[in-house]
Amino acid sequence: MSDIQDAPPPHTGELGIVEAVEKMLASIEPKSAEQMRDYNFAAHIAPKLATFGFEQRYRRDGLCDGQDERCKLQKDKLAKLTNTLQGKGAIVALVGPRGTGKTYIASQFVIDRLWAEHGTARCTWSHYTKLTTLVGRLKAFYGDMGTIDGEKLEQYRTFLTKILDLLIIDEIHEVSEDSKHKDRILTDLLDTRYAAKKDTVLISNQSAEEFARTTNPSILSRLNEHGGIISCAWESFRDKPAI
Repeated sequence: MSDIQDAPPPHTGELGIVEAVEKMLASIEPKSAEQMRDYNFAAHIAPKLATFGFEQRYRRDGLCDGQDERCKLQKDKLAKLTNTLQGKGAIVALVGPRGTGKTYIASQFVIDRLWAEHGTARCTWSHYTKLTTLVGRLKAFYGDMGTIDGEKLEQYRTFLTKILDLLIIDEIHEVSEDSKHKDRILTDLLDTRYAAKKDTVLISNQSAEEFARTTNPSILSRLNEHGGIISCAWESFRDKPAI
């Protein structure tokens, strides 16, 4: 008789533990393709979005759905953004009124890329930040007086310009009181990223005309050569009747 046949039956307590574990796993294991996607998003995609700097509200899978014309426009702009950003140093500006979903479009582009890479060893590194954060952190490095943190800030600049595959800078319309530093920092970062063939997305609440009028000519030149301005000029999703 084989060892398996000769083996004594499992202890009742052990069998109870096995059944309990199987029951627990069955309760959390995804049971449909939709549940599996939700599980993988929560377990694998959302944590990377947090690492990339996206706030909690931007860590959601998919743009708005339904027959709302604004949802269709969002998806059209996402397709245009996707076709433009091919890892060749493109600069794209998403512009338009507050609340139209410009940042959601940018975050969904990153999410789509993460889904495409899911299950592979590849990870295209992205970073989301606001212009006020960049200027506040780097203006000493770009200032005329120098800084004792020069080496550390140089490493940060290298991270922004040569390491990141995609840099997303929000609220380009802000920092008007620091316009000298803003222009100097943005121009250098974008020129260096362009030379390194690293894509960049700029987000502004300005109209396309306002953005073109207030943006440094050097940046506009790069943008027009590889990239462009994508206008998101529809009614805000935030404009709802007060309850």
